[in-house]
Amino acid sequence: MYRTKLDRRIALAGLLIAATAPLAVLAQPAYPAKSITLVIPFPPGGQTDVLGRLFGERLSQRLGQPVVVENRAGVNGSLASEAVARARPDGYTLVIGGPGTHAINQLVNPNVKYDTRKDFTHIAMLSRVPMLMLASPELKAGSVAELVSLAKARPGALNVALTGIGSSGHMTTELFKQTTNTSLNDIPYKGDMPAMTDLIGSQADLLFVPATSALPFVQGGKLRALAVAGSKRLAGLPDVPTMAEAGQPSVVNYSWTSLAGPAGMPADIVQKLNQACQEILAQPDVIARMTTMSNEPTPGTPAQAASFIAAEVARWTDVVKTGNIRIE
Repeated sequence: MYRTKLDRRIALAGLLIAATAPLAVLAQPAYPAKSITLVIPFPPGGQTDVLGRLFGERLSQRLGQPVVVENRAGVNGSLASEAVARARPDGYTLVIGGPGTHAINQLVNPNVKYDTRKDFTHIAMLSRVPMLMLASPELKAGSVAELVSLAKARPGALNVALTGIGSSGHMTTELFKQTTNTSLNDIPYKGDMPAMTDLIGSQADLLFVPATSALPFVQGGKLRALAVAGSKRLAGLPDVPTMAEAGQPSVVNYSWTSLAGPAGMPADIVQKLNQACQEILAQPDVIARMTTMSNEPTPGTPAQAASFIAAEVARWTDVVKTGNIRIE
């Protein structure tokens, strides 16, 4: 008798759970149900900040919730990126990634405690801009071939400005040196503008920077561009050859931006965010804004974003090891 009553109670409890389970599912609010924090791991005003704020604004419009942009600078973007990697993977904390934060920093700085291939959900690639090789007005080389000849004739005599250890400019410089088997004297600078200022004054001879930063100075005649480290010529500099046209097809590099969140984000949330990104990248005014910055949209799936970033890590691992690059 007792066992029968117990069985009935268990059965009744099971029925109640089964009956209320759909209600629990229905009670879950659709994503996003509140504001989203978009972390930009650099100070305001730079290219990453401008693009990040543009996407934050458009994501808010698409998703129907505020997207709050937070600039958190430090350790070349690694501090903010690590904080996002450790956040709850619920889609409410995202980060704008780039070559330093999501490919190179972990290779050159032993204090970076995340692996971008394992600790992030890569939602979408957003844009890319090719690196531009600049020369000072007084450099006695009018082409990449002449530069290589001059560098080999005077090993270590030419000064190349580096805008941060592990930056896209640094990696492109190291790739160029290793590919051409040339020796250049590295001079570190704290950012693109101080380096370009000294290049204009011929205190430095060479510099690799994203085309966005350099275009006004080249168009204004203050600096010379020897080559574009991209797959095609720039519309704003139609007479400047690509590295492939200049005889160095292996020297190709882009600075890029991406959208990522912590590892383990639900697939439906990732897909919703990716779809929003694809729609934003197709908007004519967004394309126009990017074009004025020499950026090009890079639409694609989350899987393609993850694959690209894994390939970037692998590519720069070899360059960093060969160049013995390390931040102590």
